[in-house]
Amino acid sequence: MCFGAIPWSGVRRLVCGAREEDARAIGFDEGPKTPDWVASLEQRGISVARDVCRDEAAAVLRYYAENGGMIYNARQGA
Repeated sequence: MCFGAIPWSGVRRLVCGAREEDARAIGFDEGPKTPDWVASLEQRGISVARDVCRDEAAAVLRYYAENGGMIYNARQGA
């Protein structure tokens, strides 16, 4: 959903801190993305910057989980 919304939003630049594996490490299920998602966005004229302050961004995710933040993941059970 979020990936599909990026082109619709009209943004011209996407800046990513944490990576998918950082989100999965705390239990988030990001859902499927094509392996070439960066190239897919860049073909649409959206530049992508990755790993911007990644350690700090991953720390925010860990803090969120450690302090009771809701983790959405449809496969966690009933």
